Amino acid sequence: MNAEGPQTPPLPGWGAPLARLDAAWTKLEARLASLVLIAEILALCAWISLKGLSAEYQLGGQGEKNISGLVFRGLVGAVLLGVVALRIARPGVAEGDPGHARAVIRQNVAVTLAAALGLAGGRLWANGGVEYFSNLLNYMQSASVLMLIGGLRGVATRLTLWLALLGASLATANGKHINIDVVMRFLTPRVRVPVAVLGWVAAAAMCTAGAWGFFDHIAIALFHVHPTTTCDGGGQPGKGAPCPTPASAKISEVARDIGTDLFIVRRQASLDLRTWPRVLTGTNYNGYLTGAEWNAWVSEGDWASHFTPEQVAGLMVPVDRPKDFHLPAVSIPGGQEVRGLLIKEADLIFPFGLLMIALRFILRSLLALSGQIQVDPDSAHKEEDAHPDGLRADDEPPHSVEPARGEA
Repeated sequence: MNAEGPQTPPLPGWGAPLARLDAAWTKLEARLASLVLIAEILALCAWISLKGLSAEYQLGGQGEKNISGLVFRGLVGAVLLGVVALRIARPGVAEGDPGHARAVIRQNVAVTLAAALGLAGGRLWANGGVEYFSNLLNYMQSASVLMLIGGLRGVATRLTLWLALLGASLATANGKHINIDVVMRFLTPRVRVPVAVLGWVAAAAMCTAGAWGFFDHIAIALFHVHPTTTCDGGGQPGKGAPCPTPASAKISEVARDIGTDLFIVRRQASLDLRTWPRVLTGTNYNGYLTGAEWNAWVSEGDWASHFTPEQVAGLMVPVDRPKDFHLPAVSIPGGQEVRGLLIKEADLIFPFGLLMIALRFILRSLLALSGQIQVDPDSAHKEEDAHPDGLRADDEPPHSVEPARGEA
């Protein structure tokens, strides 16, 4: 017998391409969820670290101030010295040999003392790097691309929402979504398929309706699309009577605003390329860009394709103050608030995620109708352990192959 075990051929039929699509889709979403989770962890760690390193420790008349910075430095010192002690005091005796237990005890004592020393040593550099990290944190929060989505904390918030929707889509693909299966347990296996498909199609319809509802709300509340427009009077109570704005018009206007916002992102990114090297070397982010350099930067961009000449002229610094420093943060002609500009685009991930879940329900219905998956009310409670043939624990192989006698 082949050392790799019996090969299970794929199920034939018109659903085979859909099964391959489902597998590829699931694999992509699983990898994307891992990347989103890593990005969220990095964003939160960066936010906490910068907040701790930029907090100044002071002694005043009312007691200690900003003790969080001192605590953070103490923890960092304890971790660093503990890791060093763990490496240096590594037992030189193999496990099981005489003296190994004593060597492990010495290592534990060394790590404990090093960690305690690191905690106490945090007081020695309580204000070390405060000015540098404050400048870095303020730049990231107030004058970089990150400010367009609310800073590091805003990034973590949107990544959390994205991760939740990816998890919901993966759960739907594997039949782990929330459902009431008490009726299914009283049905025969043949009747379960149409009943399950009916429920999945209804769930897809609800997700689609929810996706449009959220998009409509975001378009009106955040993109400021008018909910009504003027009709031509045909079939209306009177000529020029208001009527709901068509869906195509809402989508078109949202797409136009997204294009403008992406232009703002590109302009801010061009400023970041100039600012990052200076901030990393300790230069004050708000003290290097002169008014003349700002005017030259504005002239480089294709602002006229998105704004009127009068609005673009309003961005220019007066010629009598060319040496005054300008904040290296993009401004929006017309006075619109630039901080949090991309939050409305980030909120679109919710209707998009609901739409993907709806497509998952439709795909699962087609897989059930084609016989590629089994409708089992107990499958949601089974563990998905790895199977030597690549099947999940709740899958039944379509063809059973029994080894011949005498084969190992």
